[in-house]
Amino acid sequence: KQREIDLMREYRTRLIADVVTGKLDVRAAAAHLPDEPAEAEPADTLADDAAGLDSEDGEMTETDADAEQVEA
Repeated sequence: KQREIDLMREYRTRLIADVVTGKLDVRAAAAHLPDEPAEAEPADTLADDAAGLDSEDGEMTETDADAEQVEA
């Protein structure tokens, strides 16, 4: 299982690199995407995420707190 995880991470890294460098054109694939996702997330959850708040208890998530420490 760990080998599969490592391979998927390697594939993701390579895919991102190919898109960023222009080796892979994603415009054609993006044209076939639906206009709206099948199941949209509630707007209040998205607003909490954008504000760096955990949607359940309104507190900052660990990742957001770490990011603010780096900025400070």
